[in-house]
Amino acid sequence: MLPEYYEPGAVIETGRLLLRPLEKSDALAIFRMINHDREVLRYYVAPYMEYESEASVDGTVNSCRERGIYCFAVVLKEEGRVIGMLNQCSVPNEYFPAMELGYALGKDYWNRGYCTEAMKAVTEFLFTKGVHKITCCHITENTASGRVMQKCGMKYEGIRKSELYYHGKYWDTANYYLLNPADEV
Repeated sequence: MLPEYYEPGAVIETGRLLLRPLEKSDALAIFRMINHDREVLRYYVAPYMEYESEASVDGTVNSCRERGIYCFAVVLKEEGRVIGMLNQCSVPNEYFPAMELGYALGKDYWNRGYCTEAMKAVTEFLFTKGVHKITCCHITENTASGRVMQKCGMKYEGIRKSELYYHGKYWDTANYYLLNPADEV
């Protein structure tokens, strides 16, 4: 059974972006924007891919559909170009109502407000679906990601020591959250 908050095929539109379900046909764009760029993958936990023939998002697309998890392609409306993705990283339940989000954009689209625009739109959408709490974290060295979270109104929750093992070492993460305004007392 799919979660109550999940809306298959949900599309969110902002001033400059279209956030739509990731599709198998997006594999090459995700490869070019994320998986074939070591600078993007410095802090985004995903495998590096050397060759276009390795490009695939089939497993992600199938898993998300089956489990009722959002994985949005971030698309520039005017060009129809996929520039990254924004995905749900955890599933809330009756005891732990938080949903974690993660994101990555191609480096040519950094520092233009796209990630903040996408995150704000997705958090608003999820709150209308009844999600109680949204969380995000970033490797402490990735201060740009922290600025996105802050611009989205997220509140700093603290550091988790050695929370992530990636690229052969342990990383501390800075954690942020946002509560659904409808649930605040």
